[in-house]
Amino acid sequence: MKVFFSSPIQGIDSVEKYIRAVDSQLKDLGYRNIDNLIERLNDDDYYETLNKGGKKAHEDFFAKTISGIKLADLTMFECTIPSLGIGFQVEKSIEYNKPTIVLYLKDNLPHFISGIQSDKLLVFEYKTDNLNAVITKALIAARQVTDKRFNFFISPSLLTYLEEESTKQGITKSAFIRHLILDHKKKKKS
Repeated sequence: MKVFFSSPIQGIDSVEKYIRAVDSQLKDLGYRNIDNLIERLNDDDYYETLNKGGKKAHEDFFAKTISGIKLADLTMFECTIPSLGIGFQVEKSIEYNKPTIVLYLKDNLPHFISGIQSDKLLVFEYKTDNLNAVITKALIAARQVTDKRFNFFISPSLLTYLEEESTKQGITKSAFIRHLILDHKKKKKS
């Protein structure tokens, strides 16, 4: 199973050992991390090299990150250290309808992320002595919110409309239909 596991790199000295432990446990459980997080951790000059590459290097980094999120079966982020970049990735993951696990070290609640309302967002606190158990619990929870495939037939005119509207909004056709269903569900509860 493919997981996109990432974390901020700058200023993570206090949680680096936990990030490495998560990566190691994911491998032990048979998951493959499709982000290059550990490679970035091991390269002291990663961001300096990225900056030297200019706009093209940043565009490539962005494209690779978004592609990784899209390809993953689920995503996981260590969010103890606040990061706008990781926050953006969390939001993209939810937008792409991925089970999205957010981990944080006790007493470091990512307040803004915790305010997101989505069935796909799973936020877990861990302590120094229970990280492995929390990861296992989080992965079980992620499996429970994984989407189920649903196929149906629609007329060509409805398909054309669906394609046009989803393109205008910059989302997939599936995401467009999900939004319609969720809006209907909210209206029905009112």
